Amino acid sequence: MQPPRLARWLASVCVPPQEREFLLGDLDEQFAATAVAAGPSRARRRYWRQALGAAWRLRVRRRGRRFPAGSSGGPRSVARSAPMANLLHDVRLGVRTALRSPGYTMVSVATLALAIGANTLLFSIASPLLIRPLPIENPDRLGWIEMNHRERNITRGEASLPEYLEWRGELSSFSALAAWSRRPATLVGDGDAEAIVASRVTTNLVQVWGLEPHLGRLFQPGEDEPGREPVAVLSYRYWREAYHGDPGVLGRIVLIDSLSTTVVGVMEPEIEIGSVSEIDVWLPQPRDPSAPRDLRTVTTIGILASGSTLESANAELASVFANQRREHPEATQGWSPRVVSTTAALASEDSWIVLALLGVVVFFVLLIACANLTNLTLARLLARRRDVMVRVAMGASRWRVVRPLLVEAGLLSVAGGLAGLGLAYGGLRVVNAVAYESYFRQVSIDGYVLAFTALLAGLTPLLIALGPALWTGRSIAAGVGPGARVTGLRGARRGRNVLVGAQVALALALLVVSALAVQSMYFLQQTDLGLDPARMLIWNFELPADRYGDQDRQAQYVRALLAELRAMPGTDAVAVASHLPVLESQVVRTLAGTDRDSAVEGEQPWAQWYAVTPGFFEAAGIDVLAGRRFEDRDDDVGQAVALVSRMAAERYFDNAGDAVGRTIALRGADLAERRVTIVGVVSETRDTSVTSTHPQVYVPLDQWPEPTLTAVVRATGDPQDLAPGARAVMRALDPLVAVRNLKTLPQVIHEALSSTAILNGLFVSFAALALALAAAGLFGVISYSVGQRAGEIGVRLALGASPGGIGRMVVFEGLRITAAGVAIGLVLAALLARTGASIMYGVTPTDLPTFAGAIGVVVAVAVVASWTPALRAMRVDPARTLRAE
Repeated sequence: MQPPRLARWLASVCVPPQEREFLLGDLDEQFAATAVAAGPSRARRRYWRQALGAAWRLRVRRRGRRFPAGSSGGPRSVARSAPMANLLHDVRLGVRTALRSPGYTMVSVATLALAIGANTLLFSIASPLLIRPLPIENPDRLGWIEMNHRERNITRGEASLPEYLEWRGELSSFSALAAWSRRPATLVGDGDAEAIVASRVTTNLVQVWGLEPHLGRLFQPGEDEPGREPVAVLSYRYWREAYHGDPGVLGRIVLIDSLSTTVVGVMEPEIEIGSVSEIDVWLPQPRDPSAPRDLRTVTTIGILASGSTLESANAELASVFANQRREHPEATQGWSPRVVSTTAALASEDSWIVLALLGVVVFFVLLIACANLTNLTLARLLARRRDVMVRVAMGASRWRVVRPLLVEAGLLSVAGGLAGLGLAYGGLRVVNAVAYESYFRQVSIDGYVLAFTALLAGLTPLLIALGPALWTGRSIAAGVGPGARVTGLRGARRGRNVLVGAQVALALALLVVSALAVQSMYFLQQTDLGLDPARMLIWNFELPADRYGDQDRQAQYVRALLAELRAMPGTDAVAVASHLPVLESQVVRTLAGTDRDSAVEGEQPWAQWYAVTPGFFEAAGIDVLAGRRFEDRDDDVGQAVALVSRMAAERYFDNAGDAVGRTIALRGADLAERRVTIVGVVSETRDTSVTSTHPQVYVPLDQWPEPTLTAVVRATGDPQDLAPGARAVMRALDPLVAVRNLKTLPQVIHEALSSTAILNGLFVSFAALALALAAAGLFGVISYSVGQRAGEIGVRLALGASPGGIGRMVVFEGLRITAAGVAIGLVLAALLARTGASIMYGVTPTDLPTFAGAIGVVVAVAVVASWTPALRAMRVDPARTLRAE
């Protein structure tokens, strides 16, 4: 068998001729011996290592003899190459050590991969909010105006168009102020009508955001004035999907909400982030000062003027809004605006709390993993303590002793970082597949994520080698005698116990937080919505103004649609509503003529408003508690009637039962005051947050017509089976009426809760990982302790100790470490739970059963982790142990 020819040739050309024969002969002899003892494969690998290492050392010595002192290539050159040579030697040593201990290497790499992968996955999700720059100019100089209403539980509301127009002329804290809104629209191009998402923007949004077109142009000043020819800018995604990236789309005329609109440009793709990525078409926002003042649909954003801050802008805005409140008290009652930064506008306070908790969780996972590897490193260092002491006695410094360990940890960290990057990529693929929110679907691994992973891979070796470095330092300080050996072993044992106790504490804290998050999700899913989502099929549609501009035509279409839907096989009940409770944003109407016209101080009586057809309450599964439902006689020529929810009846009338038969006045955003008679009381439904409910009022759709509607069908079987028939009915009635969001209600609710489910899944996964790592650390410490105390255990057994007592002693040692970790973990868990109190639903941060259950799980895992070493200790042979001693 011949050695590797390439390695032999490299060794021969790298050394002087006079040393070549001796070197090659020695390598050949070692190759033959290794091939016989360990096999040809291992012999070749060893030949490569020895050939290259020997060639390098001889080359360095030859360079040192070749150049005299003081020349440009002499001792200084050798000195420069010595650190590199030492580093390469440590790298080769680390590689050989890893290859000699494949079990240790695989466990270490897997541990680091899980920890680094978890951190990378979370950083990928959070980087768009934390680090990744926004595709707009000077985001730090932008101010976003939000509207708040405490009574209605609105914290991130929008303004009305008249309010924005007044702010634009009066707020000097902003050098430019723009507005934009989004709403469903219908586009008719070459074929049937298509449901799209349109964003109406003021033309100066181009200036505020610093937008650039990908194709054509963007909006020009004045194109948002009334009477101008309608123009549109397509989003880059919609242009690629609907028009296959055809540049000839410029100048094409399409119908958008029955208006002939000219396509003038395509938006740049960089702006398509988050919810903006859902926009299909951009349209100018008409300047209409006569728009309803309490119809709040526009988001306001501006560039802070030179010298202005958020504080000064808020002070000026409060003064301007106080004047608006005096001029329009009814439309502004209870509302208060505030200016926030871009960071605060991108995510709510609860979102930042969730990200902060997840960040703490994954950092704890990383610490637990590093503690595990530190314990493994300490165990390996203790196994070689004689060699360490000899090297220390011969003058080796702490750095020289620890450096190979640090290099070895670095190699493992690099391998773990690469594997963790792969795990994070797989996790992102899963998140992208199950997420319905656009934000989660767009997270990816980019340069920032790679840099973060590299930073973690560089940090973890320092964390891993910290414990061994401290132990080595104490060993050097204590000397190398017998007492030093005992002192070093005791110090290392205490250090390992402290690390495992810390792992238990961190794991318990994560387990508590995850259990609270899962319970919140469970209670949220079990919340009674006030309607029955089972067997419900829903979809949205809008009646074009050019063909359904009057009330009679709208009523005719709705009646025809209901008749066709009732005729479909498998339908139980059908209805049409202006919008659906729980799922859609509600228009708020104020009430007059109640028994309590100021039920809340400083707030007019109000209710969420729905216009529905007869049969809606049967189709939606909403109970009628008193009075009657709507009937066919409640049409546009009949008596104006209404139903109110139980909450509205109890809040605004002396007795909820007396609400039936009372006459109240409804007035709202775009309709004049109208008096209606309450004919029934129904159970209340939840609002869009699912965590609260508000007063509600229902009116007949014939008496309060709306062009934007929602169809509801309750099926006798699987509602998904009715979807093709419902779509066919809509097409047969009018192919230019687009169907939007045709889904079952359980599917819609599942999609709405998908982001919460993803975050809870991350909490549970990270907590389970932390618990597993902590159990592994405890198992390793107890197992090592049993191995070190084999002599003591043998003596105890020889003197009459029972195996059961030995087992209990070992288990008690594990429980003692666990108890210390549990005590610290409870405090840490309480702090984390209190931090996340605002995002919990149905459970308190101090829920005792949750804490008790988490402690029980940790203790049970500790017992299981300690039992295997205890069995090993119980089976120690006293005779063999005493002979060894």
